[in-house]
Amino acid sequence: MVSIKKVILNGLFWSILNQFSVIIVGLVITGFLARLISPSEFGILGMVSLSTGFLNVLKDFGFGAALIQKKTVTDEEYSTVFWFNLIIGAFLALVVFFAAPLLGQFFKEEKVVSVSRVLSFTFVINSLGIVWNNRLVKDVAFKQIFYRTFLSTIISGIIGVFLAFKGYGIWALVAQMYMSLIINTILNYLRVRWLPQFVFSRNHLKELWNFGLPLLGDQIINYWVRNIDNILIGRVLGKDSLAFYNKGYSLMLLPVRQLTGTLTKVLFPSFSMIQDDKGQIGNIYLKMSSVIAFIAFPLMICLSMLAEPLILIVYGENWKQVIPIFQVLSILGMFQALGSLSGNIYLSLGETKLMFKIGLFSRAVMIFGIVCGLYAGGIMGLVYGYCIASGLAFLPELYFIGKLLNISLKRILLNFLPYLMLAALTFVVIRITTTQMNLGLLVDFILKIVCFSVLYLILNFMLKTKALSDLLLLVRKKQK
Repeated sequence: MVSIKKVILNGLFWSILNQFSVIIVGLVITGFLARLISPSEFGILGMVSLSTGFLNVLKDFGFGAALIQKKTVTDEEYSTVFWFNLIIGAFLALVVFFAAPLLGQFFKEEKVVSVSRVLSFTFVINSLGIVWNNRLVKDVAFKQIFYRTFLSTIISGIIGVFLAFKGYGIWALVAQMYMSLIINTILNYLRVRWLPQFVFSRNHLKELWNFGLPLLGDQIINYWVRNIDNILIGRVLGKDSLAFYNKGYSLMLLPVRQLTGTLTKVLFPSFSMIQDDKGQIGNIYLKMSSVIAFIAFPLMICLSMLAEPLILIVYGENWKQVIPIFQVLSILGMFQALGSLSGNIYLSLGETKLMFKIGLFSRAVMIFGIVCGLYAGGIMGLVYGYCIASGLAFLPELYFIGKLLNISLKRILLNFLPYLMLAALTFVVIRITTTQMNLGLLVDFILKIVCFSVLYLILNFMLKTKALSDLLLLVRKKQK
């Protein structure tokens, strides 16, 4: 039997390659699109995404995660979930299509109606590929996922940029979304080569329901918390403010999602294989959280420091209002990066009910901070409120993870605090020593990143930090 360490190591290698290739290609494509399409049109797409995003949470009722968590899955179970997903996808497409006028009235934007109706059919396409994707994830087949994602990102991006250059505006973004989804679905099928039987078992759905329902509840709460800021901005401040906030938030999430997405995709199916051994899961959790802190803390602090040149280089002068938003949200990204591991623990141990209960508290705190911040200080008030509330909700989440794995909160905190201190020290030194530098936007940006990275790594080498040692060990093992 293949060891769990080898499974995780191989999955991490291909996932890291996948995520970082998506970052590079995605930034290049976004940079072109941001210069060819106006902020207001990005704002309209943001409004539509908010409207359809909640329904995306409902697309498989948590059954996909249930299939991954289950040790053995029959062909009849896969077939049942496939047909269930297709029915739900068709139903959601009809809901969006006929509710489009109401969405346009809510956001006070007529174009939301036509864009919503065109995008409604993505629910049907998406529902076709859910089981195929879940089978790849369950098999930890991240080499195939890398090829699929890389190809779909490049091809859809080229099509989007071409149409934007031809003056199609928001429809270029819509076409890009469709092409990415279609290519992903086709490539998933070509790899899995599985078609469903004409069976539908209510008993299998009931069994999966016990796992999926609490997960669905948590995802619904998480969706509204993660999007209440966008909804309020779109409704109260309008499409331009929503576009600026969306750009800042999505740019912050880009490195966070690539880093945490890598670990999440690998660790959930891997933890599910050893769900009866909490001690081993706890040790892996501590190692992974220190690695995330080692990478995410300096990365997000560095990006916050270099927000102005980064925004101007990637998006251009039209997006200068994103700069202060991104500076503050980058700090929020550190909490989100570390918090992403929690879901893997709950899911792999089957503790979706506990995850739901904890989510009720932490999300309520975040909503309170977001709403108070918006009405006290506009868009920047919302940003600060979101960050403060996330910090307050962070500690209780860590505490309950520790309870599940028999690890004290103190041990969890001491596991990643050294990297926060080293990243903060590096920030202070680079800020002081490079304040007077004026070598041009791009050169200044690159030089500060290099200086920050080198100094941070030197400090970690001097102190022989555990995360750096673990990463070097992983590289040596992969080379063998």
